[in-house]
Amino acid sequence: PVRMGIVNDDFQALRDMCQDAVQQSDMVFVSGGSSVGMRDFTIEVLSAIPDAEILAHGISISPGKPTILAKVGNTLFWGLPGHVTSAMVVFHVVVRPFLEYIGGKNLAHENTRSCYARLKRNLSSKQGRIDYIRVKLHHEEGALSAEPVLGKSGLIHTMAKADGLVKIDKNTEGLDKGTVVEVALLI
Repeated sequence: PVRMGIVNDDFQALRDMCQDAVQQSDMVFVSGGSSVGMRDFTIEVLSAIPDAEILAHGISISPGKPTILAKVGNTLFWGLPGHVTSAMVVFHVVVRPFLEYIGGKNLAHENTRSCYARLKRNLSSKQGRIDYIRVKLHHEEGALSAEPVLGKSGLIHTMAKADGLVKIDKNTEGLDKGTVVEVALLI
């Protein structure tokens, strides 16, 4: 890895750093600046770099909606959300499987990072997006249970306390207490 450091919320400084990173790397990760705030310049910077192609800006997951995937020449470019928890979830559910795939791992035959557990409470979800709920696993009476780690999506303690993620599909309004769910382990 080549660390480029922290860049202030300045269009020209971010553009210069991104151009340097693209020239030095096979893949670039930028955290922050991918949303729609006044100081979120990543998408504008990418649009201003010659030979850049934005493949996706915004994915229907929570947390992590403002994710960017782009290509500058032959260099892949990821814009991760600025909230640490959102960036961690995006890395876990999107980026890491992508890296494993391009690295030759056959994901269909190697799912060793999940388990099944029974939900300890109801979970609500907003239709139209995939929700990833952080959960803490408990051993109870010879079986695993999953207790949601509640808190706002940007709070790092929700990831620090979690053992895994439960996925609620985009066409589901939630999951009922007692439902057996697959838990993607955070290892």
